[in-house]
Amino acid sequence: MNVLIIDNGSPYVKDLDLCLDQIGQSHTIKRFDDDFSLSSYEKVILSGRQKNKKQINAVNSKISKICFNDEIPLLGICYGAEIVALTFGGSIQKSDYVQGLNRISIEKPIKLLKEAYYNVYESHSYVISHLPEDFVGIASSASSKYEILCHSSKKIFGTQFHPEKSGDCGIELIRNFVNL
Repeated sequence: MNVLIIDNGSPYVKDLDLCLDQIGQSHTIKRFDDDFSLSSYEKVILSGRQKNKKQINAVNSKISKICFNDEIPLLGICYGAEIVALTFGGSIQKSDYVQGLNRISIEKPIKLLKEAYYNVYESHSYVISHLPEDFVGIASSASSKYEILCHSSKKIFGTQFHPEKSGDCGIELIRNFVNL
């Protein structure tokens, strides 16, 4: 099985690459503006980003819709979660810049994480403020109501935090996602 990582310009893509190497997962990294076919991959991860560009948004929204329609499991990280929410009718809002460790509470059972609380790494200045229809909030923190979201029937997930920078719990989440 090969996982596709969409590199949206996040400085943490190298950490995501290392996490997948650490768990022995075959993967390919493609920049958002590279040519690729999603049919060559069994799972997709959307990275975060540093710059807001219309092209990045358009490409990631298209990928999200294809994954939804073709039943390809999708994990959006930070910006990736935000574009998933926006694509399907949710909303985001500007927030205070958050960077560093943050404690999240798991409020609903999920296949990606088993414990009730985790300390995770955050780096963002937007948060998901409203979920799309058929999406569920799974975890929250003091800085974000929707730290983890998922579709109610499809394997589409988003994390406001960066699992690739969150140590063991982040590796657990990534491992559980690729093993879905």
